[in-house]
Amino acid sequence: MPAATPTHNADAPTRMPDKLDLRLAMEARDLAAAQAAFAPDAVLRSPLTSRLAFRGHEQIGAVLAVILDAFEEFHYVDELNCGEHAVLLARGRVGDTDIELVDHMRIDPSGKISELTVFFRPLPAIAVAMRLIGAGLAMRRSRARAALISALIRPLELLTRVGDRIGATLLGPML
Repeated sequence: MPAATPTHNADAPTRMPDKLDLRLAMEARDLAAAQAAFAPDAVLRSPLTSRLAFRGHEQIGAVLAVILDAFEEFHYVDELNCGEHAVLLARGRVGDTDIELVDHMRIDPSGKISELTVFFRPLPAIAVAMRLIGAGLAMRRSRARAALISALIRPLELLTRVGDRIGATLLGPML
């Protein structure tokens, strides 16, 4: 009698699920493809203020264009996809500061993003992102608005950098 052949080969490569369209587009720095990953009536919730939400392809495209301009070395490090919900984890740089991001998405039945909520860390990087993104969006209206937003956020940027260094030193190693 011939020996039974195994039904599972542990050495065989495991096929990873397809990457989300937004991930592929952002990693390729393809604004049109990133915008197309969203449903026409999608909402992007700002990580910087609860007072702003961007709706529809035009507004979301404007935000994505500024993000692609402001973020350097942007890359995704993980992806969780559960059908109706998906999460992307990313790293990059804003100015001279490392930043980590989490994108929480609701996916509609057609596979498009219907809602995206973005989270950033650490606090000094959030302040830099706030300045660059805020000024980039304000530039669409006028240079003066962009300069004003940048000037208003610079003190916050300084305070978070100093506070981060001093606070970590004051706390020291915790048991």
